[in-house]
Amino acid sequence: MEKMRFDYLDTLNSDQVHAAKSYGPLRYKIPQTNEEFKQFHQYYLLLRWELDKMEDLLNEKRVEFENKCDHDWVQDCDNRDERSRWKCTKCTKFR
Repeated sequence: MEKMRFDYLDTLNSDQVHAAKSYGPLRYKIPQTNEEFKQFHQYYLLLRWELDKMEDLLNEKRVEFENKCDHDWVQDCDNRDERSRWKCTKCTKFR
């Protein structure tokens, strides 16, 4: 069943379709062997690790920005829960 799916996917010529639509070439091919799957999985883990590092850096910079901000607090009227919320108009931090 899986081989039939891969054979069908090969008939779609997705590399050419992506290139024609300027999406760029695919950076990976669908793994078909166990060795290709292991390489694909290692590539995925590397990309996931890089993404996690970027998210950590982004959160760190956001906290630095919020700590340096001299806040201008206004009540958040959009929030409809039982607690009152305040939001900074400059850095969008909540309290």
